[in-house]
Amino acid sequence: MKAFALTSPDQPASLIDLPVPDLAEDGVRVRVRASSVNGFDTFQANGYLAAMMEHVFPTVIGRDFAGVVEAVGPGRSDVKVGDEVLGFVTAMPPLHDGTYAEFVVGASGLVLVRKPAGLSFEAAAAIPLAGATALDAVDAIDVGPGDTVVVAGATGGVGSIAVQLAAQRGATVIATARAGDDAAFVHALGASVIVDYSTGDVAAVIRELYPDGVTALIDTVNRGEAFAPMAALVRDGGRIATTLGTADVEALAAREVHATNVVGAPTPEKLSSLAEQVAAGSLRVQIQQTYPLADAPLAFAAFMSGTRGKLVLTVG
Repeated sequence: MKAFALTSPDQPASLIDLPVPDLAEDGVRVRVRASSVNGFDTFQANGYLAAMMEHVFPTVIGRDFAGVVEAVGPGRSDVKVGDEVLGFVTAMPPLHDGTYAEFVVGASGLVLVRKPAGLSFEAAAAIPLAGATALDAVDAIDVGPGDTVVVAGATGGVGSIAVQLAAQRGATVIATARAGDDAAFVHALGASVIVDYSTGDVAAVIRELYPDGVTALIDTVNRGEAFAPMAALVRDGGRIATTLGTADVEALAAREVHATNVVGAPTPEKLSSLAEQVAAGSLRVQIQQTYPLADAPLAFAAFMSGTRGKLVLTVG
């Protein structure tokens, strides 16, 4: 099979030929139709994670996928051959299996649900990690009516879904996005206030708009020193969720701010719920561009430049 894989930590991933993985007794083999690009994938593809997490080479890149079940082990009964599915390969070391390939095979490490009819493979593949992370972030800050929630990084895969989920729960959403098409995009998703991060000090602008502070923050973009002024916008007793591990939970607790460093955890329940909402039209997954599997490096470059929604790789 064709697969986009890392063959050593010293060379970036490339398209290579690999044997189709063996099918375990409780395993499933899926012919992949689409996968999507996440930050984890871009770092792994360049070898940056090899010193942090054990790899078995060649290591196939990719976590998200959508496709068609081609084979099912005798110990598996939740899916059958021909089912259209979406899912996620957990990043449990040693890393070896991935979804940037013609086939993905797995058992317990494969989060798998049926794809709703009418939902495209491309949209389905864009859901798992970004959708679950957005849902986990919104749950972590316990969004409800009356909340004012800043979503930093509102145009990205996680941020664009978080904006919608927070707005659906009755919050006033303040989104950071560039003026023009990006601002129009997040406004259409449910953001009430858009702050252009390209014009200067975002935190200062939000502070002027909300001098008493906001009740919550979801931050998907700010690392290091850039995170502190955003966290300072949250009033005492508020809530923070960051997807970058930047929150000092103990320090923020000193002023009764509940902070969570969110690590997105896709589960069958989350993926089924999110996919049904996307299929029904109550939740939007924006796909900025699709690329063939061989052009994965171009997709990575586009991801690092910033996206409006998700980038998707098509397979086969």
